[in-house]
Amino acid sequence: MADPEERTDTAPGAGARARRAAVVGLRVVAGTVGIVASLAIIGAVGLLPLPAHRIAIPTVTVTPDPADQVRVCPGALLRLGDESGQNANTPSSLGAPSITRGGVGADLTSQRIALSDAGTDNGPSAPDVLTIPPAAGATLAGAQSQLARASDYTGFAAATCSEPSGSIWLVGGSTAVGRSTLLTLTNSSPVDATVALTILRSDGPVNAPGMSGIVVKAGAQRVIPLAGFAPDVDTPVVHVVSRGGQVVAALQQSIVRGLDAGGVDLVGAAGDPATHLVIPGIRVLDAVGVNKTLGLSDWDDVAAAVRVAVPGARSAKVQVDLVPQDPKIHGLSFEMDVSSGQVSELALDSAADTDSGAVSIPDGMYTVVIDSNRPVVAAVRVSTAEDPSKQSTTSDTTAPPSDFAWFGPSQVLNGDTTVAIASGPAPMLSVANPTKASVTLALEPTSGGASLSLVVPAGASASIAVLPDTVYLLKNAKGVVAAVSYAGPAQLAHYAVSSAGPVSGPIVIRP
Repeated sequence: MADPEERTDTAPGAGARARRAAVVGLRVVAGTVGIVASLAIIGAVGLLPLPAHRIAIPTVTVTPDPADQVRVCPGALLRLGDESGQNANTPSSLGAPSITRGGVGADLTSQRIALSDAGTDNGPSAPDVLTIPPAAGATLAGAQSQLARASDYTGFAAATCSEPSGSIWLVGGSTAVGRSTLLTLTNSSPVDATVALTILRSDGPVNAPGMSGIVVKAGAQRVIPLAGFAPDVDTPVVHVVSRGGQVVAALQQSIVRGLDAGGVDLVGAAGDPATHLVIPGIRVLDAVGVNKTLGLSDWDDVAAAVRVAVPGARSAKVQVDLVPQDPKIHGLSFEMDVSSGQVSELALDSAADTDSGAVSIPDGMYTVVIDSNRPVVAAVRVSTAEDPSKQSTTSDTTAPPSDFAWFGPSQVLNGDTTVAIASGPAPMLSVANPTKASVTLALEPTSGGASLSLVVPAGASASIAVLPDTVYLLKNAKGVVAAVSYAGPAQLAHYAVSSAGPVSGPIVIRP
């Protein structure tokens, strides 16, 4: 019998299990080796530079033919109805403006707007379209002025002839009792324009039917009473947006206090919203007479004031600096908070001590500088009134002859600029120099005559008397801002000076 310790285990299935285990082990090892090899190959491929294949996108560069330079004058002062009060919903002209126009480097042409709500079609009261063909150094300018002498419309108004635009901000006007404001839209282009209006006031935007889809036909002028959208609004600010043809927009404001006409003005474009605005050439005349009228009924808006609107979604903190040109006069500075989508108006002498009854802003030339932490639009209203004590037919308790003007910001000039000086009382060209170097400007009359020279110190402003009904070429003007103002007994007006807009450059067309 064999020894039990020498027996070998020969139980059924044991050998098969061993063989299967060996096979599985070999497969695991082979699989692992395969995975490692694959990863190595992938890694190696990732390190190899791939061939670069780029498809060139076909493009075409097109350089448009230079376009004519165009300026549009707003046309005659208007009224609703006639002097007898008839046809109260129909605009009509109060005469015809005097237009000063001129060009440099090419021949200027002039053509009247053919169709107007005011019935001024092609006549001397219609808006005037000034055109100059493209040429090296060619530039043009135009301005208009008019003295109103109707029983309920008196005062002097002047305006520059402006470039058409698709976006225009207008700061000024009022539709309160005794104040009327007309919006004029002039389309000098060959295609119809579709206009939408946004009107801001002290408590936010105005919601009214008919403020969009306003059609201004090619070669036509629309006249729209602002009270139709915003009645009894003391502080309107209007944004005009045009699609299709570009337009020139303006506000015409007039004042009647009781039975006494209190002035008339044309309000032009105030520029796009910005955090830094400069308003040069603010003219104060007969400040004593204005101060005496403040005690009369319905004369509250004769005081100088600044109007600021915030178009954006966030409120703004605004600083207003009134800087006199005469170093002997003290300046004023104050802050104002303006809520988003709203308009705020404060007296320009808000920082002055007015309890004494003395004149807080004496006669002279001023610049207003507005700085804000949010983009704003703004303008300043100034009035003039003859001293009642000096009038043989009036007294301290009766209304004297008066006028007012809206002073809007000026844009930085981009070089030599043509400036038209319309006819009017004692015209002045005022220039503010925000640069760090003194500037010497030359004013050369385009029709011949003696040139003028104006030195403007760095960070300061200066003014010079200019000839009415004259066009000047303002040379060495890059980097400064300028405006034209007029002042006389019961006459006040102002408009900004602007350079020509940029011409179109090459356009890259991609499929």
